[in-house]
Amino acid sequence: MREHRRTGPRTAPGEPTPGGLRDRTAPGDTAPGGLRDRPGPSSPARPDGGRAARWAPGFSALGITPEAEEVYRYFLRHPGEDLGAAARSLPLSPEAVEAAVETLRGLSLLDVSDRRRVVATAPQIGIERLIEARLDELNAEIRRVLATRDSIASFFEDRRRGEASASTLIERVEGLERVRQKLDDLSFFTHEETLCLHPGGPLSDAAIETARTLDARSLRRGVTVKSIYHHGALRHPPMAAYVRDVIDLGGQVHVTKEPMDRMVIFDRSVAVVPVDPRETARGALLVREPGLVSQLATYFDGLWQASEEPRGLAGPHREPPALSDLERRVLSALATADKDEVAARRLDVSVRTYRRYVADLMARLGAANRFQAALRAKEQNWI
Repeated sequence: MREHRRTGPRTAPGEPTPGGLRDRTAPGDTAPGGLRDRPGPSSPARPDGGRAARWAPGFSALGITPEAEEVYRYFLRHPGEDLGAAARSLPLSPEAVEAAVETLRGLSLLDVSDRRRVVATAPQIGIERLIEARLDELNAEIRRVLATRDSIASFFEDRRRGEASASTLIERVEGLERVRQKLDDLSFFTHEETLCLHPGGPLSDAAIETARTLDARSLRRGVTVKSIYHHGALRHPPMAAYVRDVIDLGGQVHVTKEPMDRMVIFDRSVAVVPVDPRETARGALLVREPGLVSQLATYFDGLWQASEEPRGLAGPHREPPALSDLERRVLSALATADKDEVAARRLDVSVRTYRRYVADLMARLGAANRFQAALRAKEQNWI
């Protein structure tokens, strides 16, 4: 007969002990030495007998509360037990157990059709199903957010009309910092095209970083960026590196030996020119008068036709990268399949694997969304 040694009087299950704790020992559920091996708040038992943190991070994103997770783990470890056993064994109030069970039932993680024999859904089925559902929700939300970009054009049109009615067809902006802020604002609201003329030598390091940020943001939003540089500017290594980055992101670059004036045109509706071409730090003029902007755009188009692509820099017409057969099929599916599930089934891979490939290819293409990724893949002869 096994002898149990206890430091206090024996109590019945559920009765308070002299120390105010409840004796939760249940018949037939004892550990070596006679005491029940019950997971405590700081170190619950794992199925393998070790110790782990009570709650795994991130389950709240699936709608699983800490209490629900604890109840779910209990029924995974004790299949077929009743709800009363869980309430007696877990350090939770009966109300908390009931609420957790209701949460798990709603998530299809527990079958409580027979409260005397509760069955937990296998994690590889139940949790995976919740993850896929949550990913679908997030993808739908991303698509809704990206769709709002279509409204930018209408806002910009309202702003343009307001500025025109306020007699701000030509605005003088003093100081380099204010000019940079105006360029940033105009770039953000540009919907279709940016045209740039860069006469003279290379830009300063600060100007390169500013231009790189604006160009990258525009290109990733699908805006066309055309830039003409003086031929000698690209002899400067930092300048050449910047231009190479712009080309790799999908920008179009030409070079010329002809003289030209510094200028930026946004959507062929706003032009920015220096107040003094010989001293650009003094400030700039923002021109919105349609006739004048049209003349400046025509001037740019003529220079573009007379200039040429730079030599020795990587560009959109370079040889396509080495892609695996599956990567090419994923890119093709991006252009034809409406849903991830359909594309994954067509490629005979899991939805998770398909999405992982899509995310990687979007990053390599510098695309902000899947439509843009498919478009750039075609433009750069990836598919």
